[in-house]
Amino acid sequence: MKKYILTMVLILEIICATGCMKTTVDTKEDVVVEVGDKIITYNLKCLPYDMEYNGRMFQYSSCELYQEESDDKHCYIPYIVAKVKIDGIDDETLHWFDEDLYVYGNISNSKNQLNNKALSKICKIDNGGYRYYVFSQLLSVTGDYRCDFSESAFNVSFLVPQAVTDRVTGKERTDNKSSKYVYNGYLSTNVKDLKDIGEDIWYEIKRSEDIN
Repeated sequence: MKKYILTMVLILEIICATGCMKTTVDTKEDVVVEVGDKIITYNLKCLPYDMEYNGRMFQYSSCELYQEESDDKHCYIPYIVAKVKIDGIDDETLHWFDEDLYVYGNISNSKNQLNNKALSKICKIDNGGYRYYVFSQLLSVTGDYRCDFSESAFNVSFLVPQAVTDRVTGKERTDNKSSKYVYNGYLSTNVKDLKDIGEDIWYEIKRSEDIN
């Protein structure tokens, strides 16, 4: 809870700062970069893309939308899954990356009357050299989505604060602006069933839902 509160304070400070400060926009082939006073935002047009954390690179590998139909065929549940490559990253760096990171997912779907609705991060799963960040609706939250999730816009953003002092090397950093990596996706046709993600990942997602 303490980490969550501190993170939200940081986000509010960044939002206020970016709202008041003029930003510089640089458009490239695969990314639009907005440079503000306290944050650099990377609006990603395609994946994979490398995210920097204190001089180390974490590959933002993919971001996909899935759905699951209820047993009674009565409603649908959306899942957004963002995948980050962690193969070759040492345990200490992974620990501090996870401590500092704030990641969130949103979805819009007019058929289900969703307008940039924030989904809950229900779990993270390490499998095969990747970390999966899974967003959905908590089972304790009521929601009856009668339509499938085709024609959906969705995104997952990684807010990566850069420490003033590198915790691993202990050296002072001068490039301590936070970085925000945003991927916006859109699916106009068929949405994959959650089971298509693979049996191991599907099992871990279902297990986390039982816990929550």
